[in-house]
Amino acid sequence: SRWSRGLGDVYKRQDLFSLVDLASLQLREDLGIPAAHIEENPDLPVSEMSSSDIEAVAAHAKAVAMVTHHNDWEAAAPLLEDAVARDEQFALAQYLLFGVLQTLGDAEGASTAIAAAMANLYRVPERLGFMIKSQYYFNEKQDPDKALAVVRMWTRIYPDDVNAYEMQALFHYIRQEIPETIASYEKILEIDPSRVEVMEELADLHTQIGNHEEAEGYLKRYVEIHPTRSDGYQDLSDFYSTTGRLDEAREALAQAELLDPENRALTLSRIDLDIKVGRYDASDMALAEMLQNAPTPRDSMRIHARRLNLAMLRGREDDITAHLDAFHAVLLEIQNPLQANIVYAMAVPAISQAGNPEEALRRLAEVKTRIPAPYGDLVGVGEAWAYASLGRTPEAHTALDAAAAVVETFKFETFRSSLALVEGMIDEAAGDLEAAVAHYRDANEKAITLEPTYKVRYARALRLTGNSDEALNMLRDFVKSDPAHPAYQLELAHLAREKGDLAGAKDHLAVALKAWDGAGPAFEPGREAEELAGQLDAH
Repeated sequence: SRWSRGLGDVYKRQDLFSLVDLASLQLREDLGIPAAHIEENPDLPVSEMSSSDIEAVAAHAKAVAMVTHHNDWEAAAPLLEDAVARDEQFALAQYLLFGVLQTLGDAEGASTAIAAAMANLYRVPERLGFMIKSQYYFNEKQDPDKALAVVRMWTRIYPDDVNAYEMQALFHYIRQEIPETIASYEKILEIDPSRVEVMEELADLHTQIGNHEEAEGYLKRYVEIHPTRSDGYQDLSDFYSTTGRLDEAREALAQAELLDPENRALTLSRIDLDIKVGRYDASDMALAEMLQNAPTPRDSMRIHARRLNLAMLRGREDDITAHLDAFHAVLLEIQNPLQANIVYAMAVPAISQAGNPEEALRRLAEVKTRIPAPYGDLVGVGEAWAYASLGRTPEAHTALDAAAAVVETFKFETFRSSLALVEGMIDEAAGDLEAAVAHYRDANEKAITLEPTYKVRYARALRLTGNSDEALNMLRDFVKSDPAHPAYQLELAHLAREKGDLAGAKDHLAVALKAWDGAGPAFEPGREAEELAGQLDAH
């Protein structure tokens, strides 16, 4: 064929776009595609899909690099504005400009850009058009149901398009429709069995809804397919750790380390296991040493996150604020500012938990100015937490209602458990423990992963309302995966004391007090533990 002789032997054109268009047509003919089909389904010219203005194309390419390789969204904006000024019908550039301006908080500019992208959808491949439409309905029209309907249409028209099912899985997951999310990932595996990494996603989803046998099955299948890769054993270790099988977790991790002894992620997993059994000082020292040699910002982020969690566990306010600031700084390096600031806002309540809700409110007010509407109202979750800690329940309700409105509009069901948790805290502040129990139960049922804060507040409320046996049974399950967690141990000490087991109460309390030996004076659980210790010593 002429194709096999090389483009230079046959085609000469003034510009690259025309040359590629001719080559595309020739390739379709050489592949044996019937002429009638080619005529009925014309191949959109490259210049139409992007732009005939080479300067506009260059600006768009530079903007893509700024976003994907440098995480510099502010630098990308003027490049894209130049591209669409040169070619107002440049749909790809308009679509990216929409995302950039929305991230930077320019709602009006983002709205104009997505409208222009929608008006020029004919200039992008149809499958990309479905993605643009779904984002248009979700972000611009704030109609998540229509956004999901568009993606479902995409899967019907292109039933073998993996990207369509990935987008569908994302929308279902946001809505916490886990069976539908699982079905989407299973369809991806059916279409492309080589996508074995999907098994990890399926394992996480099954773990979330308590299908541990199915989750373990997917992880073991992954190991069977890739027996020489360490990540499969690491995922198995994390699964065993989550489900309270700590000995098996260490065995699986040892297998991973044999395969990849220099893998820093495996070192972090081993530190995670050490923290669970109370090796706090050694773990923090190991993390600090790793931080000195962290090769990438993403590695630094993972280390800062663990140091932050460890400081929270031990009630050390100064360490919490230091690690939180470092965590936020590195997040801004590797995530777009909208995501980074929302993640930071969700972590700020740690300062309130350590005993300084006023500082938490100050930080939340500041970060809220950097999160564009309407997403800034999600900060209300943290604000309500701090207000509840201060006993300012009317303000807590106002802040939480604003956050709930965003969750309701976009069906951000992944936030629903946080709303229920803070609602329970407000109930407690108002003296309504029965209502608190109901909200804490709801929070635990809706939580993606059962964080200790959720479990402890629920168990404590059960104990205070006379449901000590239920609290004890629940904590016995929790302590399997976190045997040295000080907040669990404090609650177990209270429950043991109620049953007259003073020796057991002292044993549990000793574990908690050891963890909190450096906690600040405003850390309420630490003060509670010391008060209980004094009462026990009096007997």
